[in-house]
Amino acid sequence: MAIMSDGKTRMSNMSDMDNFQLPIDVIIHILSYLSTSDRMSAGLVNQTWHEASLAMKFLDQEELVLGRPHADNLNEVIELLQHSTRPFYHFVFREVELKRNMPIWDQYGPHMKSLVLLCCDLSEKTLVEIFKCCKSLKILRINACRECLMSGRLLEDENDIKELSETFKNVQELSLGYNRFLSDALFNRLVAICPNLESLSLIGCQISFHYGLYKKFYPQNISFSEASKSILTFLNTLQYLKQQAHKLKHLNFGYTLIDGNALATLSALQDLKLESLMLQSCYQLTIEGIKGLTQYQTYLKILDISFCVRITDASLLCICKNLTKLETLRIKRCRAVTDIGIKYIKLLKNLQELDISEDELLTGDCITHGLCSGYNIDDNNIGQNVDSENINFTSSEKNDLIEETTRKENMRVLSANALHLHEESVECITKSFPNLRQLELSYCFNGVTDKTIQMIFKELVHLQTLKISHCDEVSDAGLTGMGTGNHEYVEKIQVVHKPEFTESRLRISLRSKAEEEIVRDADRKREIMHLCENVFQPLNPFSGFSLIRLKCLQELDLSGCNRITDVSLKHAFAFPELKILNLSQCQQITHIGLDYLSKNNPAIEYLNLNRCYNISDIGISYLAQRLHRLKRLLIQGCSQLTDHTLDSIKLYCKSLHYLDTRYCRGMSVAGLQSLSHLLYVDWHKHTDVVSTENEILPPPAPPLPSLPSLP
Repeated sequence: MAIMSDGKTRMSNMSDMDNFQLPIDVIIHILSYLSTSDRMSAGLVNQTWHEASLAMKFLDQEELVLGRPHADNLNEVIELLQHSTRPFYHFVFREVELKRNMPIWDQYGPHMKSLVLLCCDLSEKTLVEIFKCCKSLKILRINACRECLMSGRLLEDENDIKELSETFKNVQELSLGYNRFLSDALFNRLVAICPNLESLSLIGCQISFHYGLYKKFYPQNISFSEASKSILTFLNTLQYLKQQAHKLKHLNFGYTLIDGNALATLSALQDLKLESLMLQSCYQLTIEGIKGLTQYQTYLKILDISFCVRITDASLLCICKNLTKLETLRIKRCRAVTDIGIKYIKLLKNLQELDISEDELLTGDCITHGLCSGYNIDDNNIGQNVDSENINFTSSEKNDLIEETTRKENMRVLSANALHLHEESVECITKSFPNLRQLELSYCFNGVTDKTIQMIFKELVHLQTLKISHCDEVSDAGLTGMGTGNHEYVEKIQVVHKPEFTESRLRISLRSKAEEEIVRDADRKREIMHLCENVFQPLNPFSGFSLIRLKCLQELDLSGCNRITDVSLKHAFAFPELKILNLSQCQQITHIGLDYLSKNNPAIEYLNLNRCYNISDIGISYLAQRLHRLKRLLIQGCSQLTDHTLDSIKLYCKSLHYLDTRYCRGMSVAGLQSLSHLLYVDWHKHTDVVSTENEILPPPAPPLPSLPSLP
């Protein structure tokens, strides 16, 4: 840059700057910090950035989903793929009819790394021919595909099995979930073509664990080479697991009738060293199975026993004492677990994810005196009830303190939905687990309040996901932080009500309780708005911590928090990375709040506004014009919306894939049908929208007021 005598500046060597380009390795490293949507946008900068966005490490994180809810356009999509130069390696087909003559198999099959078939309609012959095209598969999932299994003739030809066993030598994961026609014979053939499996899922399959039923179909103890074509038995599956034990690392028997004896037998297999085991909704599971599991499978890192109603504190004790390498533990809706059992979880020093949601017997004490307490548990007294007064410290208290601190810092995901928590327990969570990335406290009515939400904003600044659905004590004061700097003043805001007529002390209000609450909400909203507008005044004693403090937030669920108004959307919502937002049943939100929401949160891809009765066409117009990445929009039951909303969506929402307009009675059938060729619209023709046949049509929607040019 040269400075001239007349004070003007002149740029030199601009051509050199124009030709400057970062090395592609540096660009790939930069893109690795971005989400998929951001990375795809960055790939539009120029050719070099586009090539960097197609690095294999990024392509392996993307799936191409074909089928519902866009099954009608499948042929058009396949035709587009034929002319696409972008590589795809991971395919999901959902509820579609597949044929071998589709060009997608010849074009992408040889390089396909994962193939997922969900509720697809195809014959056994077609499936085998498709298999032969996929020579690079690593993941194969065939879930709820009844047509190809119903006849029992899949892979009847031994030559097919021999050829495919070589083709699928790199397949490491096989899922056969929810296939009611899966039999021993079909199971043996399918695992035979995948000789190097490390992961097997039989979730939702009708496996027979009863030995008497096994004797009925195998009366003479015939060999497994003559496996039954009528039933899927655990003993046949166990035979395969025994052969493959040295390679298997991941098993899923969720939603089956596996019992304690079966699990104990499975766990004791020689050379079997599982790293993850999924047993959700296994109602027959007992402590005998848990004891066998914890005795032999000590390398487990992930264990899911959600919805297992027979899991008790004793079972949890065995898990926490023996499975010390656990990083993920899910015990959602294990109804027999109490506060005492949760205290044992402190023994899991490497735990990163914990789900204790909907455990009915848990109270706030499981947090304050369990997960978050600072003392240690003596192994010698581990079978006794854990009480803070009876804790025996070891001689190396310093090392214990370091381990305890490390344990709390390791926690990344905590789900405690629908528990009887109190404010103290939520505050303990915020102080004990500073590195949380995901926190779920939905339906914790008494624990999540304006006071505790402030502690979340203060301590958990790394949160990426926050779910506090139906915590109706949360209001604008908590989300904005206005008034929370002085707790006495917060209480004043919550109860103050100025009577309409002050000159008569003896005046009796004729309002109902509901009307009184509406008036109090209006007064509270005015107070918070006044505080927010004066936030920059010096020495403001009413400033607390705003939701904006969570800079990394990507998903937020505030559904059912009906005290939230436009004030919060204006002063507490400004997130560059927020992608998923649920504001359903926040009935005080209007187009004014949506105006600020759309300005300050440009990355939103999923927005739920179901039953937000006060939003209007103008509000949706703001969203449509500014949220360029919006893919799913739910506006079910928003009765004020009309065809003007559909016009805005048609004009501006180029990325929208799904629109839920059920119970939007102001929209016409013709308006909804005009969108059907652009995206999937969920609506009920006869009950939820105004029909044009044999009904009186409402007056046409008034024209929208002219809007200024939106940024």
